[in-house]
Amino acid sequence: MVKENMILLGQSIIPINNQGQLSLPPNISAALHHHAFLTQGFDRNLLLLSPESFERIYSFIKNTSISDPLARLLVRLFLANAVELSIDDSGQIQIPSTLGELVGASDKIVVVGQGDYFEIWSPMSWDEQTKSIGDYQANVNRFAKYNLAAV
Repeated sequence: MVKENMILLGQSIIPINNQGQLSLPPNISAALHHHAFLTQGFDRNLLLLSPESFERIYSFIKNTSISDPLARLLVRLFLANAVELSIDDSGQIQIPSTLGELVGASDKIVVVGQGDYFEIWSPMSWDEQTKSIGDYQANVNRFAKYNLAAV
């Protein structure tokens, strides 16, 4: 269980072996309390979620209409490849080959905190994301509609 006030942040490059096994850093493993869900993300990445975060998203999508083709697609995207993970005391997890192939994971991955969950990226895809994030001039226009203000 992730503490209500815990914000998952930062990024870590983690080696992955040819069986899809990796050891999460202690801070990530502790934040997830040795239990998580892994599923397909929206950007050729994976989502690593606490059981509470997974349940929040599932509660939302299960209330969508099965007569809506986009809602059915969202349910398939979120649940079809989802797996429940036990994280052992050393932080070790197994990424199923289907999910590893989906993101292009080979010898390492990048785990990125997203507040309530983590994203898992191949290093090449994460590099593309950081280039986009680093376009400061474009960011002014991209994010203006969110009316971000320091409180």
